Amino acid sequence: MARYMADEKESSFFSDVLKISLGVFIGGLLAALAYTKIMAIAAEYAAQRVVESVELSMREQAEKARKQAEMARLQAEHQRFQREVEEGQRRANAERERQAKQEHEAFMRQEWKKIYQPSAACQQDSTTMNCVNAYAAAHKIFLNRFGEFPPRF
Repeated sequence: MARYMADEKESSFFSDVLKISLGVFIGGLLAALAYTKIMAIAAEYAAQRVVESVELSMREQAEKARKQAEMARLQAEHQRFQREVEEGQRRANAERERQAKQEHEAFMRQEWKKIYQPSAACQQDSTTMNCVNAYAAAHKIFLNRFGEFPPRF
């Protein structure tokens, strides 16, 4: 049996082994570079997803905070409106009470003038016994009729 490629030189064999070794080395290097690039792309993609997730979370929190602020503003506005309404009602009630009190007092004065009409002598000197008795009798009638003391002048 003859030697395979017997006419080739020994150096060509080592050259072929070197070429194959170099090819395997370069292929391995390219595979390592490709793997590194793929891992970098995957890491970049993961980082991008994390950034998007954080941005989404921040937007949601900002929206939630905006809604809470809006609700707080609306609630404060509603409370202010309620206070204004209540204050207006209080003022109106106080005014009605004041008006009713004035009307009642005017009515009572008018009724007192109807019940107690001092004579000309009592208008001059109200300390006489007749004037004091007339005043006391009118006072008693007024008290029995209205259940309260007559107004003071």
